[in-house]
Formats: sequence, structure tokens, C-alpha cells
Amino acid sequence: MTELLLKVVASVVSACLFCVCTLKMLGAMQQAGYKNGVFWRWLKRKDNLQYNRLAVFALCLGLATAIVSLCFSFLGVAWALAVSAVPFAVLCLLFFWADGKYALKVKTVRTGRLCRLFGVYLFFVATVGYLLIALLGFMKDWNGSALYGLVAYVPFAVMPLILPLLLCLANAVTGIFENARNKKFVKRATTTLQQTEIIRVGVVGSYGKTSVKNILKTILSEKYTVVETPASFNTPVGIAKTVFSPEFSGKQVFIAEMGARKAGDIRQLCDIVKPDYAVFTGVCQQHIETFGTIENVFAEKSEILKCGAKKVVCGNGLRDMVEQAESVAFACAVKDVQTALTGTKFTLTLGDEELSVSTKLLGDSAVENVALATSLAKEMGLTATEIAQGIEKLQPVPHRLQLLENNGVYILDDGYNCNIVGAKSALSVLATHVGRKCVVTPGIVECGVLEETLNEELGAALAKANPDLVILVGQTLIQPVKAGYLQIGGDKEKLAESLTLSDAQAKLADWVQAGDAVLFLNDLPDVY
Repeated sequence: MTELLLKVVASVVSACLFCVCTLKMLGAMQQAGYKNGVFWRWLKRKDNLQYNRLAVFALCLGLATAIVSLCFSFLGVAWALAVSAVPFAVLCLLFFWADGKYALKVKTVRTGRLCRLFGVYLFFVATVGYLLIALLGFMKDWNGSALYGLVAYVPFAVMPLILPLLLCLANAVTGIFENARNKKFVKRATTTLQQTEIIRVGVVGSYGKTSVKNILKTILSEKYTVVETPASFNTPVGIAKTVFSPEFSGKQVFIAEMGARKAGDIRQLCDIVKPDYAVFTGVCQQHIETFGTIENVFAEKSEILKCGAKKVVCGNGLRDMVEQAESVAFACAVKDVQTALTGTKFTLTLGDEELSVSTKLLGDSAVENVALATSLAKEMGLTATEIAQGIEKLQPVPHRLQLLENNGVYILDDGYNCNIVGAKSALSVLATHVGRKCVVTPGIVECGVLEETLNEELGAALAKANPDLVILVGQTLIQPVKAGYLQIGGDKEKLAESLTLSDAQAKLADWVQAGDAVLFLNDLPDVY
């Protein structure tokens, strides 16, 4: 009984140590949307050394426990094995400390789902650990050799190598419960939403959704009380969380951002929200990795046109794609656009009225986004005066072409931009700066078979913008960016490469000086 208890305690303690050592993997799983395939691609990526570290960790555990056990063999097998547990624990703590120096760029959020996943992961690690300890103990007793007994538990050091598999297994098991739970949660939110008299607005498109949502909220707030899905919450669960949030209660307008990664997503979101009004920003090759073709992207996004909304305002780039209908309108006309690093001025045409406005938002994309939001605001009953007041109050969305200043250096943070349309707009803003300019980018993702072509297009755009320094970050996407940059005559001397963002920032620190402008274009999450 005592021996059984010791094995259970040993398996639980070692499982706790192993799970704490691999908290980063849980963060990566969260970033991957709890999809094992995305997580596994992150783990196998060439520039990701996480699995290499686990392999070195396993090797060190095996050598340290074997050497210490043999050195203390004069105490007897039982005590020698007990003493060898000390370096085991020390190495686990050292691994945790060392691995913590390579923090994830996107902070892990301690959600209920993550905590439940951690609990199941811990259970699986403890169970496998116990089975392995029991098997090795049986082999020790069966062999009977004192020398073999001293090193009998050394094979336990292979545990770090199978931790990613156990995490994926735990994720698959918890996913069964989580998916069922989410369906009930979304269904309850749908019923709750339909029982309210709130005006519902959907925002759909390959790009600009979050920006339009925030612009629309600010403008509509001149007439209505408004609640929107926060940050980039654009899934059924994200919408449901908003419906049950304290901010939802008593509001007159609900703006729901609607994202899609596969066919049927927009229809599902429309069934939940049943929007009275909608904005369709446009389509590009973003997410073509899952949709296959741009036609499929448009087919999915255009489901918003069939949702029964009173009016759907579409981006001007959709004029040749969207059939004219009474429920369809397009963004109002814009002229006299003046873009600068510190703001944008332009004139909006609202029916018979012309409205000259200025905003802190930057770039041609911001002008289009404001025009879309303005057009819908007019459809929803706002006056030109109310619209102008709302535009004046607009503030940049964090990480979406947001201008920051640090020690005289102008920083354009466009870290959340991940499409070629926004990239070109950001480069046009950077070009207005009269001093030295730098671009830091890892390229564009989620473009499937067009990924290489679009990144070559990005490289060409960089060459045309001709910044004084271009730092390409990572390995997987920068080669086509580099090829496109050099193909049209980009200056090779202005091109630099870095494996990680931290390395790029170190290069930048040696180069940058007061008066320079730096564009951070698409800071990829860790799972890319």
C-alpha cells in the first residue's frame, strides 16, 4: 500500500512540474483557437525551438537522474532513487525559468476553457506518468539487479517528449464538452437577443471590420446608446458573451462584428443576430487558405445580403460584384482627401450636403471606413451635424495604424493588419513622412495558394515606397516578400532579416534616431 501511494504521489508531483513547464504550449493552443492542427503546425515550424527545448530537457533529466542515482548507490537503491528526484525537480524549475525568457507575444488569457483544459491535461500527464512508473517498477523488480534498479526510472525522462501529444489529446477530449456547452450558450444568447427591441447591426468583410465597428459606434453614439462586440470578438461565442455582458443591458443599438473562416459561418451569425442593418466592407484574398478561391470568399461574405436587413451598405470596391437592390447602398462619395502622418482630411457627400471633416485616423483605408460608417449612420437617422461631431471624436483602434511617439520617433503600429489592402494603405501613410523611414514586417498569412503571390506583391509595394530600412521577420513568409522587393529594383542594402521580433527590435534600436518613422506591419501571433 505504501509503495502504491508513493507511486501516485510521484506521478502527481511530476505531472504538476511537467504541466507548469509547458504553460507556453497552453497559450499557443489558445491562440490556435483550440485547434490541434494549427497548434501542431506551430510546434513543427522551423524557427520554433519549443520541441527542441523539450528534447534537451528530457536528455538532461535522464543523465542527471542516472548520474545522481549511481553516485548515491552506497545508500541503497531506494534512497539513491529518492535522492535522484532532487535534480529532477531542480531541472524542471530551471526549464520553467529559462523557457519563460521566450514569452509569447500574445498574452495567455486565463479563461474557463483554458483552466478546464489544464485540468484534463494534468490528469492525462499524471495518469501516463503513473503507468510508466508502475511499468518501470515492475521491470526493476523482475530484473532483480541492483545496478538496473538504480537506473530503472531513467526512461521516465522521455515524458517531456510526449507532452505535446498529451495536450492535443486533452484538447480533443475537452473539445467534445466545450463544443456542446458553447452550442447551448449561443442558443440561449440567440433567444435572449431576439426578445429585445435593440437595433442590430452586422459588420462583415475580409478587412476593416473592427475599424468600421469602432467608427460606427462612435458616430452612432451621438444619437443612440450603443454596445459592440469587444476587440475582435466575431464568432458565435464572442457575440453570445457580449449579449450576456453588463454593457449590453439597456442599450439601443448592438453592433456585431462577423468573421468567417469556413462556409456557413456568416449564415450562422446572421441567424443569431438577425441584423436590421449591415456593413459589407469588401473582400480580398484574406482567409483564402480555408476558402480556396476569392469567389468562395465573396460567396460566403455576401450571405449578409440575404439576411433580411433593411439596408446593407457596401464598400465601393464591391460595385461590380453586388447586384443593385433596394436594400443595398454604397459608401458615400469622398473627395479632397489629404493624408498625413498625424491625421486625415477629406470631404464627404451626403445626399445634397457636403461635409468637410478631419480625423486622427490614418490612411486611405480609414477614409473608406469612415465613409461606410457615415453612410449607414445617415440611413439610421443621424443628421450631418451629429455625424460630423462623431467623426471629430474618432480615436485610432490600438494596433490598427495607430500613431505613437517615443523619444522623438514616430511609430505606426499596424500590428493587427493582415491583408494587402491595408498594407498598401499603411505604406502610403508612411510615405508622407519627410524623415527617415523603416518598415518591420513578417509578411501576410492565411492566403493559401496565393500566399507567395501576395507576399511578392507586398515586397513590390515596399520597394515602391522605398523606406530607408526594411526588416523582414521570421522564415516562412519573408522569402517571397524579399523576392518581390528585389524583383522590381528594391535596394538590397536597405533590406535586413531577423528570426524574431525581438531580434528585429534590437536591429532597429541600433539604427533609429529622433525624427524617424517606423511602421510595424502585421505583428503575427505566435502560432504563425
